[in-house]
Amino acid sequence: MVRLAMKGVRLVTIVLAAYWLLLFVGTHIPKGHMTAVHQSDKVLHFGAYAGLAFLLAWAFPKDSARPYAHVLGAFVVAVAYGASDEISQIPVGRSADVWDWVADSFGAATGLVVYLVLRPLWSRLRSNWRVPIRVNGSL
Repeated sequence: MVRLAMKGVRLVTIVLAAYWLLLFVGTHIPKGHMTAVHQSDKVLHFGAYAGLAFLLAWAFPKDSARPYAHVLGAFVVAVAYGASDEISQIPVGRSADVWDWVADSFGAATGLVVYLVLRPLWSRLRSNWRVPIRVNGSL
């Protein structure tokens, strides 16, 4: 994984935090202040939660004893957040829609499938970037 020099914070953790903050703000804008969307909001929910789940899986620590536990954890967190996000929109004048949550859940599952497909490719690509360092004339 790409790491930042500052105290070992992984770049993906910062990206996840920024993405999640934007997702929260975007879903809590009161209806009267939103611009018209020219596509189904289910597509937006699907895409937003695909991205969230992908970043969660990438950011969660991996355990070699349980190689897919972080993927399951990412799915549970994304689906639970989707439900709580729908409910927390009520105070700002938006409605909680079970079909939005279904779109969130399908998006999360799709984001995780994409993660599972891309993860091995990313690992192979990263291993090709590593350059051997010579110490005292040996590799």
